Amino acid sequence: MPNSQSPDIAQPQGRLRRALGTLILLVLVATSWSGVLDQQAQSASKATLARALTTYALARGLNGVISVAQGTEVAIQPVGVGLTLTPGQILDPLNDLVERFSWLALLASASLGTQILMTELLANPWVSAALSLSAGVYIVALWWPGGSSWRYTLLRLCAAAVFARYLFAAVTLVSGWIDESLLAERQTAGINELQLTQANLATAQTPAPANDEASVLERFTAFLDENRQAMDIDTQLTALRTRVEDAIERLIELMVVFLVQTLVLPVAGLAAAYGSIRWFWRWTWREQNAVGD
Repeated sequence: MPNSQSPDIAQPQGRLRRALGTLILLVLVATSWSGVLDQQAQSASKATLARALTTYALARGLNGVISVAQGTEVAIQPVGVGLTLTPGQILDPLNDLVERFSWLALLASASLGTQILMTELLANPWVSAALSLSAGVYIVALWWPGGSSWRYTLLRLCAAAVFARYLFAAVTLVSGWIDESLLAERQTAGINELQLTQANLATAQTPAPANDEASVLERFTAFLDENRQAMDIDTQLTALRTRVEDAIERLIELMVVFLVQTLVLPVAGLAAAYGSIRWFWRWTWREQNAVGD
């Protein structure tokens, strides 16, 4: 026969579960009003966003340097023999990848900014007030004798309020912890490598200033050095290819980092949260049916 009373309200184990549930809800409400988790989540997101914006600016700058280098012809006249080098073909793959990577970095920045905005919106006092109201009503129903007929409905509403309040904060915190532990070092190394590549390409386009105060012997020695380097064209092209290959490798690593940061981790977090609330919802229905409601 259906029971109209809570079967365990008078049992020590039942009182312990109610006390534990009440304590958890009070902690969640207090945490919501304090904003501690929201501050930590925003701090983690802003640190990741700063790196993403730095990477985007670096990618746009590198794209500009490569575009200039592609249109530059380096004229060499060793011992009267005229040669012209155009590094465009070597830089083409890198330039194409940089253009695509800059869009990905911009998308990553927009995604991180959206996470920060959603965390701020859900930290609104009205959301905390709604959570407090639903938690308070459920706590009353939890301890009210014979209230099992509507206690589980209030529990589902309270769980939905907790889910909505802490969804983005929890996902952002977990993503930030994984990013700081596993991804930040790789991202920083990739940024440093791209900065070095940009500096090398920019330096290669800048001719060395003439030294009017140099002696005749120094000028002659410099002339011999320049012609000897100009004759070693294969070495120069090989060095350029090596720099391009290293930059492409770093760009691919950064693309993987951004995809994990802004796609894999948030989607996995949202999927886990959805699975958890769905399981909890079904559990409340089973418990409600078990007491005959």
